[in-house]
Amino acid sequence: MIIINEPIWNKFRKIRKKTTIDILSKNYLFQDLTSKELKILNAIVHERTYVKDEVIFRQNDTGVGMYIISKGAVDIIAENYEDRKMEETIIVTLNEDDFFGELSLIEENGKRSATAKATFDTSLIGFFKPNLMEIMKMNPGIGVKITWRLCQVLGQRLKDTTDNLANVKQQLSSQEVG
Repeated sequence: MIIINEPIWNKFRKIRKKTTIDILSKNYLFQDLTSKELKILNAIVHERTYVKDEVIFRQNDTGVGMYIISKGAVDIIAENYEDRKMEETIIVTLNEDDFFGELSLIEENGKRSATAKATFDTSLIGFFKPNLMEIMKMNPGIGVKITWRLCQVLGQRLKDTTDNLANVKQQLSSQEVG
């Protein structure tokens, strides 16, 4: 049997573009929502495209919401000032379907712990604190589902940070001994 995998056949396939609802439904915070609830959420989220190297927010800005990457990538950067010169350290590069900034959904006037910058042309879905407050007021059931998932994410990230700090401390201790 000969199998021919010609690209010409792909021309006849209907390629389905991911919709905002598709992206929201796959996101950990929103995966418990029904299709009706996802439509409600879809009506209040915001979409925006950033060009390469455009800053989404800066370290120490007041946080107002979270973002889901629908296309592209985002660098999360720690900015440190030494001798009046800023040094940037890329902590992580996030890709499609990753999300960031979720702590600002629950903090009161919290400050961003890092800078977020588009790695290249990037499209984001923004979900802001006023959106969450509106959902909690108008449809508490949806609000509880989102908030519960948000608590799980923040708890896991706190555990991961604690583990990372313990590992760094152990490495520093072993360097001092050696």
